[in-house]
Amino acid sequence: MKCNLCLVSVQHLSKATIAFFVGFFCLLVGYDNIIDFNTNYQFVNSVLSMDKMEPFFSDNPTLEARAIVNPTFHLFAYWVIIIGELFTGLICMSASLYMFASINKPRFVTGQVIYLVGATFAVLLWYFGFAVIGGEYFSMWANKMNGQMKAYTFSMFILITAIYVYMPELKKIAKNDLPNG
Repeated sequence: MKCNLCLVSVQHLSKATIAFFVGFFCLLVGYDNIIDFNTNYQFVNSVLSMDKMEPFFSDNPTLEARAIVNPTFHLFAYWVIIIGELFTGLICMSASLYMFASINKPRFVTGQVIYLVGATFAVLLWYFGFAVIGGEYFSMWANKMNGQMKAYTFSMFILITAIYVYMPELKKIAKNDLPNG
């Protein structure tokens, strides 16, 4: 029985730590976008205005008609992204702290649910926002400023962590699975 409690504690600690890492990542990305505002603003500006398309893509009036060249809209979109990153980071970090405070307690699952909400916002931001809207609608894949692979990497990693954090704990160990000694 004591070993089973230890196993659950390690799993809870691991899940809370992973949630902390993801929350920290999201907060750090948002923070970096504020302190180095212009670098990533230029990226958003280029993707939305579709002004740095690869030569093989030039003169495609059907897709280029999607371009948004209004700098005010670019600024608004960039702030929505930054606020989304910070909001997502705060939710994931809150979930992590709640899980740390609830290790081996039934309310640990509440922290898991909170993390699931934060991870969903992260997937919404990086997968839907960058990969779907930026990548497909604004054809970021044909833009010299292509962040699609990073968007897929971030969203897939966070989705995997959501699955891990929310999966049920192993609670029982058969006696023959215990190490000798």
